[in-house]
Amino acid sequence: MTPRLILPSTMVLLLTACGRHSENSPSAPAPAAEPGKSAADAPAGIARSEASGAELAAALGELTQALRKYSFEHHRLPKTFNEVVAAGYVNNMPQAPPGKKFEIEPKTVQVVLVKQ
Repeated sequence: MTPRLILPSTMVLLLTACGRHSENSPSAPAPAAEPGKSAADAPAGIARSEASGAELAAALGELTQALRKYSFEHHRLPKTFNEVVAAGYVNNMPQAPPGKKFEIEPKTVQVVLVKQ
């Protein structure tokens, strides 16, 4: 008789406990910035660096995609990224930041930036 009561009572306790929420949990997410301030109020250098960082990340993603397509179709990694460009897998080759160049990371099959 006792085992018959243990399982249902355990289920009731678990199901009722799942519906409770603590009163300390926030009902709405906290705002990311102070009201009245916008990205236009940020210094121009910071805004430019964030934009260039996003553009650079997007460019690295596109170059990595081209590299993976090349390696899939040719069944090998190219020796340099110039092979991928010469084969026509990259239409618009972005300019690397000053002092850096695009290289292939063979373990992860990704395009990365390295110092020249």
